[in-house]
Amino acid sequence: MSAAKPSQALILLVDDDIDLRGILHRFLERSGFSVATAGNGREALERLEIQHVDLLLTDLMMPEISGIELIQTVRRTNLLIPIIAMSADADLRNDRSLELAALAGAQVVLEKPFAMNRLIRELHRLLAAPEIP
Repeated sequence: MSAAKPSQALILLVDDDIDLRGILHRFLERSGFSVATAGNGREALERLEIQHVDLLLTDLMMPEISGIELIQTVRRTNLLIPIIAMSADADLRNDRSLELAALAGAQVVLEKPFAMNRLIRELHRLLAAPEIP
């Protein structure tokens, strides 16, 4: 199976901040991606059970199931899906969440706020990478 072309890729965007989720959703769609959304890790896992996605873009600090728990759960069943984790002000809180996300299996970690062009570059890079056999 080959990697999805970015223009055909379905991204699952997971963030409990409804405003940011809406902004990212619109930006990603305008950038040519298809986007499904979830408000927390539980909703994301439910969506993943019924729908194939090409990339997971998740916040880390969320109610019910955190982004770290989401990444760990996804990695137990799907080693191939690219994952981008994002979190706000990790350095200011002396928070290791981005480091933990990388250890859990996120290929890219982004500290909010991040440049949207960096997000797009990372999405294209991850979606263009050949899948591991």
